[in-house]
Amino acid sequence: MEKNKTGKYLKYAIGEIVLVIIGILIALSINNWNTNRKLKSEEQNLLKDLRIEIKNNIDELSIAINEHEKSYAVAQEFKSLFKNRAAFNEMSDSTFLKKWRRLNQNWTFDPNKGILKSIISSGQINNLSNKELKYTLASLEDIITDAFEDTMKIEKRRDNLIKEIFVDAHIINNNEILNFEPKRFYDNPNFRLLVIYFDEVRNDGLKEEYELKKTMNRILELIEMEIKK
Repeated sequence: MEKNKTGKYLKYAIGEIVLVIIGILIALSINNWNTNRKLKSEEQNLLKDLRIEIKNNIDELSIAINEHEKSYAVAQEFKSLFKNRAAFNEMSDSTFLKKWRRLNQNWTFDPNKGILKSIISSGQINNLSNKELKYTLASLEDIITDAFEDTMKIEKRRDNLIKEIFVDAHIINNNEILNFEPKRFYDNPNFRLLVIYFDEVRNDGLKEEYELKKTMNRILELIEMEIKK
């Protein structure tokens, strides 16, 4: 009888332990589910904010690229006129100055990175479930810096060259400015240097800017994919 009672108590105790373990596992499962649901909700809100920021930055980048394309086109045109003085002479002063201003369009790209910096500094970037998105976002700032290195090169060199070119285009007598002849640029070595510099550096810069835009569009595509899940 004692053995039967002991066996029953043992079975009862084991049953109680099993029930407790099952209860703990269920509670943990519910807790994990709630945690995951909360993280997923936070991720979705973060992605939506990031989508707005990336879209705005792509629009700003597109403006910069468009202006740099115009600048590059003028550089190529001026370069072709170095061996065609007659064609250069036929160009009116107003047309030349309009093209000159377009050549010197050097747009910097200053993207809004508030959301990006926030998720990186807070560590929230580690909660993103898409690995490609996570790694691309982590390297985006460096990619932007690399893409606009050529633009910054132009920014550093052009001012001094432009000043010298403009001074030489003025007709001065006894310290008095008599006239300004913009077409005197044609024979100025600094003008030719500036045009060649813009032609070469701008070409390389545009390639980098195209790649940056491609990367940012890919980021936007990945964000859209994650939001739709």
